[in-house]
Amino acid sequence: MAEPTEPAEHRAVVVGWTHHGLGSSIDLRIQSTVSRQALDNDQVDSHHFLMTHNQALLLAKYLLDSTGQTLPQRVKPSIWRRFLPKRQK
Repeated sequence: MAEPTEPAEHRAVVVGWTHHGLGSSIDLRIQSTVSRQALDNDQVDSHHFLMTHNQALLLAKYLLDSTGQTLPQRVKPSIWRRFLPKRQK
């Protein structure tokens, strides 16, 4: 009987990502490459991860905590700004 093999471990550098909402899930696409030379030759791998919104939130919190960063605090608009019409750009 053959011994089960462990899944291959992929080591690379993240070079981009996108996400698309899918109702109650998120499709997170992470793009990576194994070297600068591979990137220069457009050898970029894409990996899709289907996550729930809660999983995405936990991943975001983990990444923020592990880097020592926090989200910027939202500044509430002044009472006057709330009642004035928005300016057109």
